[in-house]
Amino acid sequence: MTKLNLDQIRLDGDTQARLALDSAQVTQYAECLKEGDKFPAIIVFHDGSHYWLADGFHRYHAHQQTDLPDIDAEIKVGTQEQAQLFAFGANSRRGLSTTHADNRSIIARMLEHPISRNWTNSEIARHVGVSKMTVGRVKAGLRTKAPVKREYTKKDGQKVTVNTENLSTKVEDTQLDDMADTVNALSTENQRLRDAIAVGQWEATDIEKIDAQETIKELREQIRLLEIDNRALRDSRDMFQNRNAELMKMVKSLQAKLKK
Repeated sequence: MTKLNLDQIRLDGDTQARLALDSAQVTQYAECLKEGDKFPAIIVFHDGSHYWLADGFHRYHAHQQTDLPDIDAEIKVGTQEQAQLFAFGANSRRGLSTTHADNRSIIARMLEHPISRNWTNSEIARHVGVSKMTVGRVKAGLRTKAPVKREYTKKDGQKVTVNTENLSTKVEDTQLDDMADTVNALSTENQRLRDAIAVGQWEATDIEKIDAQETIKELREQIRLLEIDNRALRDSRDMFQNRNAELMKMVKSLQAKLKK
């Protein structure tokens, strides 16, 4: 844990997951701080230059309201995009619960986020702390807002514009999402049953078997979270490599122009 000055922390990186802060909650936190209460450390992501606030916006503003210059912070190494992704799921783990409107907004942002846009409905649902059906409804709502006109050329060469609003142009995508979710669910259940069989065959007391099952369950969850983090890191790496390639092209182009 590190003490950071409030001025060091950036809040302008679109890392706030909520649509709006609860001013009453900020005031309540501020009163608690005045009475000497301690709060959990906020979480920031450091990209080498900036500290992006990812979790603890109410606590941050409460410190600001009470003129406290420093705040306890847990520092994670990561980019602004990783801070955003962490913020999308921060309140599913602890803190003040998000509203239904907040959750809809978060899901919509995750569907367009460079790290999570290719995640399945189940993966997004687990990260945000909502149901898979909620993610599906938000996704369906976004699709209806997409452009609904498409131009076609008939056999005689005449061009016509067709309104596709009522056509099922996204059925394949929805089916693929559902299939992926089903496969993931079956894989998880298959692994759970294998673990149960392995524990059942172990020569131990019932209490030891129960403890073993709980430990295995916790380890499986840790592995799942690590796999999500690992995939996010790979996506960030690919994004930076693409940006680097683009910058290299620009540099070569500028060098060629200078030679002329």
